[in-house]
Amino acid sequence: MPAAITITLEASERIRAYPARLHGALCKMLEDPDGDHRRQHKPFAAGPLQVNEDGARWRVGWLGQGAPARLPESIRFGDVTCAVRGVQLESLGYAELAQAKPARHAQFETLSPLYFSRDGRDHPLPDPSSIVRSLAQRWNAHAPAEFTIPDDVFRALSGRVILHEMDGRTIRTPVSVTMKQIGFSGTFRIGLTRTADQATTTLFAALMQYATMSGIGAQTTYGFGAVELTEIAP
Repeated sequence: MPAAITITLEASERIRAYPARLHGALCKMLEDPDGDHRRQHKPFAAGPLQVNEDGARWRVGWLGQGAPARLPESIRFGDVTCAVRGVQLESLGYAELAQAKPARHAQFETLSPLYFSRDGRDHPLPDPSSIVRSLAQRWNAHAPAEFTIPDDVFRALSGRVILHEMDGRTIRTPVSVTMKQIGFSGTFRIGLTRTADQATTTLFAALMQYATMSGIGAQTTYGFGAVELTEIAP
């Protein structure tokens, strides 16, 4: 079931945790070795690696129906191997999310830059329609059949979601030693119009909470689009 996994690591060496290295470490840790590595929607997402003098903390999201694989005793980022000191898992199943208390407003803070990729172009802004579309696609890729989002219910949500406010800027983040990606960093608040019915407000609440595990936008398995839900309200 969906879960937020917080991993505490020993970090005696300087870690250069480029998104490509986060992706590699996460795939090795959670990807099914017999699965399709090229699949569009993987059942996990990466947050940024936070390093301080006491070690490192890495929050990742698991989206599969079953429990995630047992985590290894150490994780390798490029040429640095870090021992795992502790793991905290907070689960929130699809059935529980599908019965979320209806909501009309949600406030987010980005933990890593987010962007969307459409028709070969990047869009580094918290566009509300793109946000709910990316979340619904990821939800339907991993949720049990009885909890998939019907097209008509999604259209009702997509047609009523709006951006209330945003405060932030675009930044360039190194993807590797030679490549950078532009993304939005800051806070944003999205909500629903007054015409949204209960089914729409319930789905909105479910997807907003799901975002904290799935990430938002493109390249979430590389550490982009990690967010914190700071407020959800009716």
